[in-house]
Amino acid sequence: MKACLIFMLLSFFNLPVPGWSATNLPAGALGILSIDSMTQGQMLWLKGRVGEASYQYRGPDNRQCTLNVPVAVGRIADADVGVSTVPGLQILVLSAQLSQALLAGERIKSDDWHFSRAQGGDNVDGLILQGIAPDEGFVLNSRRRWISWLRGDNRTPVCL
Repeated sequence: MKACLIFMLLSFFNLPVPGWSATNLPAGALGILSIDSMTQGQMLWLKGRVGEASYQYRGPDNRQCTLNVPVAVGRIADADVGVSTVPGLQILVLSAQLSQALLAGERIKSDDWHFSRAQGGDNVDGLILQGIAPDEGFVLNSRRRWISWLRGDNRTPVCL
């Protein structure tokens, strides 16, 4: 029974969503942060996923731009150990403050911003479309800057 409930929950958060990009964003959206797949790891009660997302947005000159953003998602879970590849996530960026923070490389913790799963809320910074459960926290721009030289971080957006 427990396995059935977990499967149903995971299926719920992986519903297909429209293939939005910076060229066809819904009204009011400034950009979309998306990642196709993430690496999931679990060690005892800590369960997390990491990956490199792509933030697609319209630049000041109205060109379509893309910036890579490291992402970490996690929660406390049942005790287990393992590593696997899992589906990614999508977040629609709605506020100028969140967009500017992403572009500036600021560390964005889900608890410090107003993220919603339902459209139409007041003062929503981002709309979670898929890939993050209500009991999970996440960090955008999760990689520490002091190791960026080692990992080859490039904060330069690519604009077409």
